Amino acid sequence: MNYEVNKFVDVNGSSLQGKIKTTYDKLVELFGEPTYKDADPYAKVNAEWTVMATVKRTGDEYALIKDFEMDEDYTDEVKFTIYNWKDGYIPTEEYEWHIGGYGFDAVDTAYEIINA
Repeated sequence: MNYEVNKFVDVNGSSLQGKIKTTYDKLVELFGEPTYKDADPYAKVNAEWTVMATVKRTGDEYALIKDFEMDEDYTDEVKFTIYNWKDGYIPTEEYEWHIGGYGFDAVDTAYEIINA
Protein backbone atom coordinates (compact mmCIF):
# COMPACT_ATOMS: atom_id res chain seq x y z
CA MET A 1 0.00 0.00 0.00
CA ASN A 2 1.20 3.47 -0.83
CA TYR A 3 -0.02 6.63 0.81
CA GLU A 4 0.65 10.32 0.87
CA VAL A 5 -0.19 12.93 3.47
CA ASN A 6 -1.06 16.24 1.90
CA LYS A 7 -3.15 19.20 2.98
CA PHE A 8 -4.56 19.38 -0.55
CA VAL A 9 -6.25 15.95 -0.41
CA ASP A 10 -9.93 16.80 -0.89
CA VAL A 11 -11.85 15.35 2.05
CA ASN A 12 -14.81 17.69 1.74
CA GLY A 13 -17.99 15.91 2.81
CA SER A 14 -16.19 13.18 4.75
CA SER A 15 -17.47 12.23 8.19
CA LEU A 16 -16.58 10.20 11.25
CA GLN A 17 -16.25 6.52 10.35
CA GLY A 18 -14.45 5.14 13.40
CA LYS A 19 -11.69 5.63 15.96
CA ILE A 20 -8.24 4.22 16.64
CA LYS A 21 -6.26 4.30 19.87
CA THR A 22 -2.67 5.45 19.38
CA THR A 23 -0.33 8.29 20.29
CA TYR A 24 0.49 11.57 18.63
CA ASP A 25 4.13 10.47 18.34
CA LYS A 26 3.12 7.31 16.44
CA LEU A 27 1.03 9.38 14.02
CA VAL A 28 3.91 11.81 13.45
CA GLU A 29 6.26 8.85 12.88
CA LEU A 30 3.94 7.45 10.19
CA PHE A 31 2.44 10.58 8.62
CA GLY A 32 4.77 13.45 9.53
CA GLU A 33 3.58 16.64 11.15
CA PRO A 34 -0.20 17.24 10.98
CA THR A 35 -1.48 18.82 7.79
CA TYR A 36 -3.61 21.08 10.02
CA LYS A 37 -2.85 22.41 13.51
CA ASP A 38 -4.75 24.89 15.67
CA ALA A 39 -3.74 25.71 19.24
CA ASP A 40 -7.02 27.54 19.95
CA PRO A 41 -8.61 25.79 22.96
CA TYR A 42 -12.06 26.46 21.44
CA ALA A 43 -11.26 24.89 18.05
CA LYS A 44 -13.16 21.73 17.18
CA VAL A 45 -9.98 20.15 15.74
CA ASN A 46 -6.47 20.85 17.01
CA ALA A 47 -4.50 18.35 14.88
CA GLU A 48 -5.45 16.59 11.64
CA TRP A 49 -3.75 14.53 8.96
CA THR A 50 -5.34 14.19 5.51
CA VAL A 51 -4.27 11.02 3.72
CA MET A 52 -4.69 9.53 0.25
CA ALA A 53 -3.86 5.82 0.12
CA THR A 54 -3.63 3.57 -2.92
CA VAL A 55 -4.77 0.09 -1.92
CA LYS A 56 -4.51 -3.04 -4.05
CA ARG A 57 -7.46 -5.32 -3.42
CA THR A 58 -8.51 -8.69 -4.70
CA GLY A 59 -11.89 -9.02 -6.37
CA ASP A 60 -13.26 -10.69 -3.21
CA GLU A 61 -12.06 -7.84 -0.95
CA TYR A 62 -13.58 -5.31 -3.31
CA ALA A 63 -16.91 -7.11 -3.22
CA LEU A 64 -16.94 -6.99 0.59
CA ILE A 65 -16.19 -3.26 0.70
CA LYS A 66 -18.19 -1.99 -2.26
CA ASP A 67 -20.91 -4.68 -2.45
CA PHE A 68 -19.95 -5.19 -6.09
CA GLU A 69 -18.23 -8.23 -7.61
CA MET A 70 -14.97 -7.95 -9.54
CA ASP A 71 -13.25 -10.84 -11.33
CA GLU A 72 -9.78 -9.33 -11.11
CA ASP A 73 -7.61 -7.41 -8.69
CA TYR A 74 -8.40 -3.73 -8.30
CA THR A 75 -6.52 -0.63 -7.17
CA ASP A 76 -8.61 1.66 -4.98
CA GLU A 77 -7.90 5.19 -3.76
CA VAL A 78 -9.00 5.76 -0.18
CA LYS A 79 -9.10 9.25 1.33
CA PHE A 80 -9.25 9.63 5.08
CA THR A 81 -8.45 11.96 7.94
CA ILE A 82 -7.16 11.33 11.44
CA TYR A 83 -7.99 14.04 13.95
CA ASN A 84 -8.85 14.91 17.54
CA TRP A 85 -12.28 16.34 18.35
CA LYS A 86 -13.16 19.11 20.82
CA ASP A 87 -10.35 18.51 23.29
CA GLY A 88 -8.98 22.05 23.43
CA TYR A 89 -5.42 20.77 23.02
CA ILE A 90 -3.40 18.30 20.95
CA PRO A 91 -3.40 14.97 22.82
CA THR A 92 0.08 13.51 23.18
CA GLU A 93 -0.75 10.50 25.35
CA GLU A 94 -2.57 7.41 24.07
CA TYR A 95 -5.85 8.72 22.67
CA GLU A 96 -8.81 7.55 20.61
CA TRP A 97 -8.20 9.49 17.41
CA HIS A 98 -11.12 9.99 15.05
CA ILE A 99 -11.00 8.56 11.53
CA GLY A 100 -12.97 10.46 8.93
CA GLY A 101 -13.76 9.28 5.45
CA TYR A 102 -16.47 8.15 3.07
CA GLY A 103 -16.99 4.59 4.31
CA PHE A 104 -15.55 1.78 6.39
CA ASP A 105 -12.66 1.40 3.93
CA ALA A 106 -11.25 4.58 5.52
CA VAL A 107 -11.11 2.86 8.92
CA ASP A 108 -9.75 -0.37 7.45
CA THR A 109 -6.99 1.49 5.60
CA ALA A 110 -6.04 3.65 8.60
CA TYR A 111 -5.83 0.56 10.82
CA GLU A 112 -3.71 -1.24 8.23
CA ILE A 113 -1.20 1.62 8.07
CA ILE A 114 -1.04 2.31 11.81
CA ASN A 115 -0.92 -1.31 12.95
CA ALA A 116 1.54 -2.52 10.28
